[in-house]
Amino acid sequence: MKKVISVLLVMILLLCSAAIAEEGKVETFSAEYEMVGTTSSGQPKNDTFIFEGETTDGIITKLNFDIIRNRGSEDEYSKKDIMGYLMNISDATVEKTEDGYRLATLSAYGYDPAYSDGDTYYAQYMLTASCDNLTEDTLFSELSFSDLAQPGNVVTVEKACIAYGYLAREAGLELTAETPVKDLLTLHGLYADGAFAEGSNRVSFAGYNGGRSYGEQLEAITDYILANQMTLEDVYEMFRTVNQASTEIQDRDAIAGATITFGGDFQRMVYLAIHGELFEGVVTTTENGDGTTVAEVVTQGFGGEIETNVTFDADGRIIAIAVRDAQETDGVGGVLTADGSDYINALIAGQDDLDGVDGVSGATMTSNALKQAVRYAQEAMAR
Repeated sequence: MKKVISVLLVMILLLCSAAIAEEGKVETFSAEYEMVGTTSSGQPKNDTFIFEGETTDGIITKLNFDIIRNRGSEDEYSKKDIMGYLMNISDATVEKTEDGYRLATLSAYGYDPAYSDGDTYYAQYMLTASCDNLTEDTLFSELSFSDLAQPGNVVTVEKACIAYGYLAREAGLELTAETPVKDLLTLHGLYADGAFAEGSNRVSFAGYNGGRSYGEQLEAITDYILANQMTLEDVYEMFRTVNQASTEIQDRDAIAGATITFGGDFQRMVYLAIHGELFEGVVTTTENGDGTTVAEVVTQGFGGEIETNVTFDADGRIIAIAVRDAQETDGVGGVLTADGSDYINALIAGQDDLDGVDGVSGATMTSNALKQAVRYAQEAMAR
C-alpha cells in the first residue's frame, strides 16, 4: 500500500512540475531581413529589419524592433536614432560672427497635404531657412527659405508657415510671418535667458496626424505590440493588413503615434521570426469537375505575400490568372495585380516563354512575383 501511495505521489509531483513549466514557457525569437533598393532621390540603399525578443506562453514580452540603413558601410545608422532619419524633425545651427549671430540653418522635414498644390509642391516637404544677421527682432518672414526636395522652387512665407507650423506648435505658438525667430530657437536650446547660444541641435515634433520622428514611431509600434499582448502571428496579421502603402497617410491611425507604412518588408520580417525562412511556392492544386485545375501559389511582392490562382485547362494550358490576395501599391504594382490587367494577359499569352515577358519598370518586384507564380504553377502541373 505504501509503495502504491509513493508511486501516486511521484506521479502527482511530476504532473504538477510539468504544468508549472508549461505555464511560464519562455522562448526567444530573432529575425533579420534585408531590403535593398533606392531612396526617393534615386540613391542606393539597404534597410536591415531587426525583430527579436522573447515570448512567454506565446505572448511577446520583450521586443527589439529596429531598422538599420546601409548596414556595414560608413553611412550606417539606425532609423530609431533621431539623428538618423528625416521625418518630423528640425535642425538648427546658430553661429557666432564678428557682429553678432548668424542662423546657418533652421530646417523642417515633414508632410502636410496643404503644402502641396498638386503640381509644383509635394505634400512631403524638406525646407531649410537662414539669416546672416540674427537678432532678437528677426521675424520669421525675414528668413531666406529653400526647398531641398525641389531645388529651384520659390518657398513663400505662406508655404513656410505650413511646414514650420508643426515646430511652432511644439513651443505653444501659432506661427505667422511676424513670429520672432528666437521663439522657435528656444526649442533647440539655442535661445534662452535673453541670449542666443552658438551650436547645433535637432528636435522632433508631432507631425500631420500625430506621428513624430521615425524612431519615436518605431517605439510607438513596439509599445503597442507589448501593451496589447500580441503573439507573433497577431503582429504578422497586423503588418499584412494595416497601414499599407495604398492607405493615405491621414488614415494611418491604427497605432497612435505611428503613421509609417506597414509594407511587405514588415510582414517578411515577422514571417522570418515565426518560420525561419520566407515561403514561396504552390500551396494547393484543385481539380475541378469541368477538367480545369487551379494552382494556388504564394510569392513575395513589394507589398508582401501575393496569393495567385493559376487556372489550367484539360490540356495543361493556362487560361486564367487571378490574384486572390495582394497589398501592392495602388497605381504601381496594384495595376499589375488587377483582374484582367495587361501584364496578366501578357503572362498568359507568353506562357511558353516567360523569359520573353518583360517586367514592368517601377513595379519590378510585383511583375517578378507574378511571373514566378506562373513558373511554380507550371512546375507543379508537370510533376
